[in-house]
Amino acid sequence: MAIRSPDSSDFLATKQPVDVEIEQLKAGDRIAWDRAYALLKAISLSVCCSTASTLNHQDHEDVAIAAITHVVDYVETVSSFEECKKLVVTISKNHLLDLLRQRGTTKAGGGKVESLDAKEGFDAADASQEPPDVLVARAERALIVSLALKQIPEKYRNVVADFYLKGLTQQEIANKRGLKIGSIGVYLKRGLEQLRKILKKDELLL
Repeated sequence: MAIRSPDSSDFLATKQPVDVEIEQLKAGDRIAWDRAYALLKAISLSVCCSTASTLNHQDHEDVAIAAITHVVDYVETVSSFEECKKLVVTISKNHLLDLLRQRGTTKAGGGKVESLDAKEGFDAADASQEPPDVLVARAERALIVSLALKQIPEKYRNVVADFYLKGLTQQEIANKRGLKIGSIGVYLKRGLEQLRKILKKDELLL
């Protein structure tokens, strides 16, 4: 089953459920597959960011696509979409380990590769040890917020994303956006207010 990358902002706009029925996927429902793609990609990227934060964005994207492709092959054999979510966590972590092993072998000139737990770029002491359920729940919350974030005005969205998602200081945001430092706090307040309204309106506030 080929999956196209959907415009995930459509989900909140149409008030479609965020989760997916496995029978719809098995029947080849395109809308269900679009939702499944967005959810599985968000989960995989969450795993990538929390367990291999030093890899670049393209590496994370490649791992996510590879993991989703593998999950698609298993859809007919699972009984719920929850199994697909847990499966994409496991496959993503395995792909990350393979990628880091390849990078480590190349870096060492083909020599012996040290323990993956000690590898540069693999944060084994952190999220890699968390249960799939925890990673899935975190990714789903992140997806819900990111979908809502797309609906607020761009000037607020940029500031909220810079501050809460990218970890920039208010001064750094002001320099980056060409804004007065006093405006940043105002934009953050108004952006968060609008974000809460959207989440409440769509009954997605956790």
